[in-house]
Amino acid sequence: MKMDREIRVKTEGRYKRLYNDLKNVVVGDSHELFFVCACLGYKNQRSKPLGGSRDDRDRFYSSTINPREWACYYAMLLEQNGMDFLAIQDDKSVIAKIEEYANAGIDILMQDFLGDYTITNGGEPQLDPGCSKELPKQFLHFVFEQIDTDIDNSSL
Repeated sequence: MKMDREIRVKTEGRYKRLYNDLKNVVVGDSHELFFVCACLGYKNQRSKPLGGSRDDRDRFYSSTINPREWACYYAMLLEQNGMDFLAIQDDKSVIAKIEEYANAGIDILMQDFLGDYTITNGGEPQLDPGCSKELPKQFLHFVFEQIDTDIDNSSL
């Protein structure tokens, strides 16, 4: 649990283009989209192992993950493991599990939101340039909707 800065963070190979397209449109960097996707996967209690070739999955180094994101990743795994601190001792294991949450989260993001803003080219989704003008505002709205859903359900 030291926020290791030398880990290669991986995402599903088929989403490589989409991660690149969304940088500087709805997020500033890949780690921010990864964070949103990891939160979506965790919130929906879904994880999905990565597929595809190893070379095509690398996205960014963990050095770009900020301390607040690391804290959230640790908290997710602590909650999942009954507050067993051994679950967060090895940062590579932490990232490996968070990669699975993020992988499920990007599927959720595609299904529940991004499907209307993407086209498929060679089996890979990519941002539809004709729809990207409203995307930043709509993306923010979608993320806040996810938070509101939790608040509404917890007050019942």
